[in-house]
Amino acid sequence: MACDFLNYITRDSVMILDGADKLQIMDELINRAADLTKLNRDTIYRLTWKREKMMTTAVGKGLALPHIRVNDIPAPVIIVGVAKNDIVDYVAQDGKPVRVVVFLAAPDENQDAYLQLLGSVSRKMREDGVIEKLLESTENAAVLYNTVTAL
Repeated sequence: MACDFLNYITRDSVMILDGADKLQIMDELINRAADLTKLNRDTIYRLTWKREKMMTTAVGKGLALPHIRVNDIPAPVIIVGVAKNDIVDYVAQDGKPVRVVVFLAAPDENQDAYLQLLGSVSRKMREDGVIEKLLESTENAAVLYNTVTAL
């Protein structure tokens, strides 16, 4: 598993999120993850909400990093979603609404590589100006994809 999350970004893994609340946003991401991983949607749903119930994955500054480890996928799947609206019920550590959600589903067998990949996402997304660049790129998915891959 390569450590730079940008290695796993495809046109299909970048999306503009329409949902108005956390449940709707997560459903959009889970549906896309099921399509990309070819796994059962219910499995991804269960794992995602199990993780989210342990502790919120909203890390602050408008960013959330939901992440799961799952059997039966050959490589990580990373989805970068930017919400059209503030997701105020996604309880962030700093109290600010979430707008950017990076969803990670990775193979279960290598915890160190998984943590390194998650760290890569976190480091890049917390760089000054990154969230703002993503928020300015929501006119369509192609523009958002180009912004993400240029990070």
